[in-house]
Amino acid sequence: MVLERPGELVIRDQDMPVCGDGEMLVKVRACNICRTDLKCATMGQRDLVYPRVLGHEIAGEIIARGKNVNGYPVGQRVSIHPGISCGVCDYCKSGQDNLCDQIKIMGFNFDGGFQEVIKIDKQAIKSKIVNLIRNDDLAYEEISFIEPLACCVNIQDRLQLNRKAALVIIGGGRLGLLNLFVAKAEGIQNVILIEANEERRNRGKALGFDAVFSGDEPDLLDQLKQCSNGHGVDGVIPCCPGPEAFDLALEILRKQGTLGYFSGLSRNEDFQLDINRIHYKEITVVGSYGCSVKHSQKAKTLLESRKIDVRPLISHRVKLEELERGMDYIRNSDGYSTIVVMK
Repeated sequence: MVLERPGELVIRDQDMPVCGDGEMLVKVRACNICRTDLKCATMGQRDLVYPRVLGHEIAGEIIARGKNVNGYPVGQRVSIHPGISCGVCDYCKSGQDNLCDQIKIMGFNFDGGFQEVIKIDKQAIKSKIVNLIRNDDLAYEEISFIEPLACCVNIQDRLQLNRKAALVIIGGGRLGLLNLFVAKAEGIQNVILIEANEERRNRGKALGFDAVFSGDEPDLLDQLKQCSNGHGVDGVIPCCPGPEAFDLALEILRKQGTLGYFSGLSRNEDFQLDINRIHYKEITVVGSYGCSVKHSQKAKTLLESRKIDVRPLISHRVKLEELERGMDYIRNSDGYSTIVVMK
């Protein structure tokens, strides 16, 4: 499925890629649709070069490997980390390859997972983007969650909250729930949801949030203090792009709390952020961008060990030729995850 330009997705037949020395071919079995894919398909994105095959949350099977490719047997099920880094800069050497200045991303700089076969070149293999799946009970649909789950691992590693901390997640969509799952897997005992949609509040409570709020409660700050034994909110992760969520995070954080800047802000000229709260409350702000290879490996381990179960988040499965319908599910916030599944 080729994005010729914003708003124009076209399905095309292409030649099967040739597997050269030091390369491998991966048959895509499932590719989760990210809201970023929707943005790219409708509005474009600064890193996109057209035409482009989107899709960066990829699960598949190795179907061919060239000479000098060891440790990757044909038939092995894999997840594909989307970032291909240089491997030699200071960021790469320190395990922060997601910050590599030369990084190239599948679905942005290279063709991604909304196609039947992907070629993994020498640099990509050297970057260790292919993760072998050792738990045969994991379905390909589950494996496709590793990339967004790794992004949640990144922000929570950056937050460095202790197990007794009160963590608030604003937004009960797919990433809000994945952040809940990571927090609980890390042993954080008090994870609170703020979500305007009643159905998602109820679902969030059923899936493990310790308390849920709409955000409109007149005594919200008092209730959050009660939920944290009077201590206040230690950390907040806004999992939605509206500036209102960012502003609410600054409002509810206790003094010297930590904001996890996880979702980029959308523009709203009519809304003024009160960022002076960062100054007056001595708030720490930590950002996270995507995920590194080590974050993907940790996310893979959480799935393989069944410490995290993503199956309740699978709402829709579509065929490759139905990608635009899948995009509509994302646009309309219909369910949590829509996955392109291929035979």
